[in-house]
Amino acid sequence: MTADSPPRLPPVGALPRLLGSPLGALVARPWFDRAALWGLARWYFPLSRAWAAASAADGLVERFLAELPLPRLPAGSERGVAAALRRVASLRAAHETADRRWQAAFFGDGPSAAAALVAAERGRRAASHAYMMARADFVGLARRAALPAVRYAVPRRDEVERRHGAALARPETAYAPPDPLPAIEESRAVPGPLGAEYWLRFAGIGAAAGGPAWAHVYEPDGVRDPPSLVYGHGVGVELDSLDGVGDGIDEIVRRGVRLVRLEAPWHGRRRLPGRYGGEPFFATQPLGALDLFAAELREFATLIAWCRRRGSARVALGGISLGALASQLAACHARRWPAAARPDALFLATTGADVVGLVASSSLAHALGLPPALAAGGWTAAELARWRPLIDPLGEPAPAPTDIVMLLGRTDDVTPFADGRALAARWRVPAENLFLPRRGHFSAAVGLLHDPAPLRRLALRLQRG
Repeated sequence: MTADSPPRLPPVGALPRLLGSPLGALVARPWFDRAALWGLARWYFPLSRAWAAASAADGLVERFLAELPLPRLPAGSERGVAAALRRVASLRAAHETADRRWQAAFFGDGPSAAAALVAAERGRRAASHAYMMARADFVGLARRAALPAVRYAVPRRDEVERRHGAALARPETAYAPPDPLPAIEESRAVPGPLGAEYWLRFAGIGAAAGGPAWAHVYEPDGVRDPPSLVYGHGVGVELDSLDGVGDGIDEIVRRGVRLVRLEAPWHGRRRLPGRYGGEPFFATQPLGALDLFAAELREFATLIAWCRRRGSARVALGGISLGALASQLAACHARRWPAAARPDALFLATTGADVVGLVASSSLAHALGLPPALAAGGWTAAELARWRPLIDPLGEPAPAPTDIVMLLGRTDDVTPFADGRALAARWRVPAENLFLPRRGHFSAAVGLLHDPAPLRRLALRLQRG
């Protein structure tokens, strides 16, 4: 940016650009999946658990231990943990201050120049990134103690029945959008590398809302009334809280499509106290899936209808991993939704038809200890299967087969490939809309940075119909 050019947000950082280069092909291979699964289960999730406990501890060691939980600190770790707790508390306060300033700049009553908006967003990102990266302060503790990856709070069967029993009795109306839909507040726009960017907020829907719902909107430059993609991210993915990190989905914006990234319940600004992003999804199964889907599906409907009001003749719904599981469920229920909230196209990356069965079949579920946690809570496979009508994509989707694009990794064992392939066959997805690289769950996601062909295909379907 020159001295005379208008202020704008910077592009993504060096790592996404590197993964999008020819060198990215070396990473987007099955070996990466084995390394990623080990790193998540052995380091990232346990460090996240410590970070979440520290975030709720207000600098107090006793409260930190109770939140982890951990009976005592290993000998020799006391000073390091005390310093880490102080630092997390300081970074959390700085992040909250930066976010308040950001909300005042983007949603406040007074005018804000583009330079002030860019500065506020960069300040928020920097403060949030530093706070999120404080997980690394607990590496020393993780080397000395076996930290839990998830703080499980498996619900009783009667608790799940009270919350969702009525919906199970009438699954065809379980995820009906509220009438009227929540009012959406739009922030001021700021120039970004691909066009204008702004944020939406509206009242969260359901028990899992975690406060207001948020979405980050990317408008393609120079395109009037573009088609849109409403996008759901994977579990634990919080790109709006990180600085300079991307996942390649913005390729759709380069293709003339508006991108609306919903921040899923329990992530980012919607994190629950004492929990890291997405942790309740694992910790409270099967309530975690039921609560999240009950909120996210209705929020998808709200955003699809908003896109139509903003001029989109065609709107796609989609996501990766957990975002794909939610999107495919929404697409089935959307057949009974009002036309304005119904998606025209569907994009599913690393997904499968047997969502209830992931408890037993997913390598990530096993790595995090979910099956024994559910068994200890009294849940059997038969009792979990009873909730299949509210979790699995059992019906036909609203979009036509020619408007469904799927990316499935042939070696995926997190959302097993065979389950995704079975869903594609059942929904009669044409061969030209199926992308089946020899990759796993995580390398398939990285592969989108290196080869965005699935997104190009989606953009083509949205633009041509």
